[in-house]
Amino acid sequence: MEADKARRRLAAILSADAVGYSRHMAEDDVATVETLRSHRESIGGLVREHHGRVVDAVGDNLLAEFASAVDAVACAVSVQQLLAERNGKLPDERRMPFRIGIHLGDLLVDGDHLYGDGINIAARLEALAEPGGICVSGSVIEQVRGKVHAGFVDLGDQALKNIAAPVRTWRVEASGDANTTPTLAVPGFGGRPAIAVLPFENRSADPEQEFLVDGIVEDVIARLSAFKSFPVIARSSTFTYKGIRADARQVSRELRARYVVEGSVRRSGSRIRVAVQLIDGPSAHQMHTERYDRELDDVFALQDEIVDALVGAIEPALRNAERERARAQPTENLDAWEALHRGLAHAYEFTDAGLARAAEWFRRAIELDAGLAAAHAGLSMTMWWDTYQGKVDDPDARLAEAMELAEKSVRLAPEDPRSHHTLGHCLAVAGRNELALRAFERAVDLNPSYALGWTSMAMMLAADRPDEALALNAKALRLAPRDPSISGMLHVAGLCHFNAGRYDEAIAPLRDAIGRRHPASAVYRLLGAALGHLERPDKAREALDEGMRLNPSFTVALLRAHNSPRLVERMVAGWRQAGWSPPDE
Repeated sequence: MEADKARRRLAAILSADAVGYSRHMAEDDVATVETLRSHRESIGGLVREHHGRVVDAVGDNLLAEFASAVDAVACAVSVQQLLAERNGKLPDERRMPFRIGIHLGDLLVDGDHLYGDGINIAARLEALAEPGGICVSGSVIEQVRGKVHAGFVDLGDQALKNIAAPVRTWRVEASGDANTTPTLAVPGFGGRPAIAVLPFENRSADPEQEFLVDGIVEDVIARLSAFKSFPVIARSSTFTYKGIRADARQVSRELRARYVVEGSVRRSGSRIRVAVQLIDGPSAHQMHTERYDRELDDVFALQDEIVDALVGAIEPALRNAERERARAQPTENLDAWEALHRGLAHAYEFTDAGLARAAEWFRRAIELDAGLAAAHAGLSMTMWWDTYQGKVDDPDARLAEAMELAEKSVRLAPEDPRSHHTLGHCLAVAGRNELALRAFERAVDLNPSYALGWTSMAMMLAADRPDEALALNAKALRLAPRDPSISGMLHVAGLCHFNAGRYDEAIAPLRDAIGRRHPASAVYRLLGAALGHLERPDKAREALDEGMRLNPSFTVALLRAHNSPRLVERMVAGWRQAGWSPPDE
């Protein structure tokens, strides 16, 4: 009958085997059988708890099937934790650890019996595991990343006995963090993941182009190092791979770098093409790619332009990758670095609720590591922003707390541009404009590629020197066209044109800012003022009403407290021309 025919299904197979079983039997067969029986019963119980079933139990081996790879790995972790605790209470001669291997693959099912290479691969993986350890295949990793309270260490491709093709193999760290590779931590950097920029490949026929290719890479290394966010592997280490086609996973393991940058340069006539890719080292997953085509005129100007573009793409992509990785971590197992990036992920939602959640995560990061300057800066940012928006009952007290956090961030990391940038915003909100400008200047002195420092300088100069400010802000936009704060940069561009009386030219960047993620209510107020001056009252009031909806706390008194009198009068005049009055005007 049809029901009696063998059928296929995808399943996760767990193979567990006792270590030293034969030796134990030779020494004390009765005690060994008793220990094995007890361990097996416990493993069987955990298999059932994790929605699996024991398929076979012969000798010292146990075979289990799971419909979910996540359940299989979670079960294996629980098994090893339980057995480690139990074996710790036994005399050395009675201890019996297990090895476990897991593979997700296609199986042939005939009644209660399973057949297929999936079972053999699980058994071979189990043999690779250390006593008390777990090894899984790449097909399992694809399913469980970020879903299991464990860490994973890439062991590379393994040739398994009687298996035709090599199998990508990973070791599971039962006490590690989900989706992390503990061996990649760089000493002295608080667990922050490192990045390695490999020598770019010269694909030009002319070997003389090597100086340009190497110059680009050296500048990228120097400019990424200036951000202070991620340790950047030194040129002396990465250039040992020059001329070698190294696999990103190999580089990641050897240099202890989570992220790897690879690239190539090709010259054809008067044109040059640069291609670059950002790779997650442990998985060799390509996270971001860019390609640039340029005319080869002034070689040094071209090199600067390309480096600006590369750093402007790589640095935001790195921060985004860390935010996504932190989101995937189990909440109860976060360290300070991951809590920081959880906070940043919420901060970049640019909403009141997002900032409130961000503040909670920044506080958690500080609790875990009181010396993490970026967490102090992040918490300060949430506070000065609330003060600037007029959303606190005691703005003076809140701003004082924000200032204290920012100053501590600078003390903890005096060479970090973000610390000085945060302090600058606190000073600006406090009306101490000269000191604020000095703090922003210090940020870009420390890192000329720090786009937010340039746009903040532009914001400070926009009222009295709008054209100079516009040039500074244009540099910020060129440096970081993909930064999550791009709407703020576009807002400043509109502000510069508005202060110069070029209301028509202010419209385009402000509308562009509104088209980005979560623009601030101030963008709508400025757009409404520009449209009012252009005698487009209906569109002006529409923008102004939306600004009030986003921030009902806004008042002209608040505007006067944080802006130059010239800007305030120009904005109020535009609103009046549109026939709109804010609550306290």
